[in-house]
Amino acid sequence: MQLVTLTAPDGHKERWDFKTTYLALLSWYSYLKDTDNAKEPTRIAKLISKFVGNDITQVHMLLTYLDGFNNNLYSKLSLLMHDSSKSMVQLYFIMKSINNTDYLPHSKQKERQRQKTIERINQITNNDPETLKRLTELTKLFVNGQLHYSNMEG
Repeated sequence: MQLVTLTAPDGHKERWDFKTTYLALLSWYSYLKDTDNAKEPTRIAKLISKFVGNDITQVHMLLTYLDGFNNNLYSKLSLLMHDSSKSMVQLYFIMKSINNTDYLPHSKQKERQRQKTIERINQITNNDPETLKRLTELTKLFVNGQLHYSNMEG
């Protein structure tokens, strides 16, 4: 069983199993997205709120971080970075441009390179739009500098 260590602002630590942590974060995030119209948060969401607070951006970042362990998103991202001459930022913008009709190529040569990268992304994600969306969100955490150890500490 995979465990996640949660640290409250007062230093109190608890170890929760991965699935419970993920579901609690998902519940708490759903509540924070619409507090005006939301029902009372679940008991488990209230429990995790003591560890993660009520900053929706932070809760989303933690949820995306944990989601990266589902379907091996970290491994997929590693494969894309290993097999690419692109930077993480370039890869992120290419992923964002997939199925985006507003994308405007700048040159034919760059378009061929971009198409090869898209083919590799589609291969790694098995052409699954949901996996691509989740992988893009995870990549965004790296690009924005949110995913580093100092942000993950309690």
